[in-house]
Amino acid sequence: MPSLGLSLPSRWIFRRQAATASDHPGLLFPVCIICVLLTCSSISIALEIGAPVPPEMFGDDYYKVYGTPDLTVSLERSSVYQGEITSIFLTLTNRGRVTAIKVNSEPAPDRRDEILAAQRELELERQRTTAQDVSVELVVENKSAIDVKRAVAFPGNLREGQTSAPLEFPIEVYKNTHPGMYRMYALINCTYQRDVAVKSDEDHPDTPDVYYWYERISQVVPLELRVERKSDVEFEVLGVNPERLPAGSSDNVVRISVKNVGTDTARDLVARLKPESGIYVSVDESPVPRLEPGESAEFVYKLDVSKDAVPGKVYLLRVTFEFSDTYRDNLSDSENVYIMIDQQRPTSLWAGALLIAAIASIIFIIRKRRGGA
Repeated sequence: MPSLGLSLPSRWIFRRQAATASDHPGLLFPVCIICVLLTCSSISIALEIGAPVPPEMFGDDYYKVYGTPDLTVSLERSSVYQGEITSIFLTLTNRGRVTAIKVNSEPAPDRRDEILAAQRELELERQRTTAQDVSVELVVENKSAIDVKRAVAFPGNLREGQTSAPLEFPIEVYKNTHPGMYRMYALINCTYQRDVAVKSDEDHPDTPDVYYWYERISQVVPLELRVERKSDVEFEVLGVNPERLPAGSSDNVVRISVKNVGTDTARDLVARLKPESGIYVSVDESPVPRLEPGESAEFVYKLDVSKDAVPGKVYLLRVTFEFSDTYRDNLSDSENVYIMIDQQRPTSLWAGALLIAAIASIIFIIRKRRGGA
């Protein structure tokens, strides 16, 4: 709705209107008519809390305070691995300080309303360094290396000296990301109280009118994240045999060939197969004690395929490698293989038909021999 730009508090507006009507009873009816017309025409007089206040309202206030919020960012984890799906956490600390307080005008010593208004204003002015409605957006400079799954977090308000709770940003580091340093930026936006003015009121000295002036500020904080290889062992799937399985089949022997294309030896290697729904693993392969650089190994599995598997669909099978290398234990890596599902073989129908045909043939031969006798 359009605003007329008025910014006086509702209490002040209504009190002045009531005084005018009581002083001039003949104006009571026109005032009511005006109120109804303003309401019906959907015109907002900006009486609500937080409505814009003209800057001139702050020219003759009691105090002028200097200082703003100053938000710093800490990255709890500075390194990730290639191919890792994880979360990184940021924390924000408000290092803002009040740097100066200037007295614009002194309250009259014999005016209780002014003394109370000045005290109230000084108390509120100290909130100038509070960062309100803070939002943080995490942006990666090289989006082809790291994908931020959820890029925005909202820590709320941060008072002077306060630290936020850890802010979680789920990320995926692509497998082909080269090891090294990657630049990120924390884009911070918040609102702060630029000024506050308290106007004394002789009729209501304990509840003076308060005016707030808010502004938005932004900060860009550069961050660096290191991408590392988990190990110098690197696996490559050479092939899967067979590449197609019929729906509804069971005890299918599937062989997956894997080569260590890295520069370190994999020890106690186990390759676990995790297919998507519709394919089930009945037998896993035994561990491989050592897989030297350049060597290959064949892992054998038995797979069952659901009769509800979709013919013509390519199904994903994730091979998860668990191993140790020369320096570290309990490492893991993964590769994907794919298998096509064919139409279900009518094995049981053919077997039944052959059995019936065989029985019919036997009966026919027996009858023929009896007839010949």
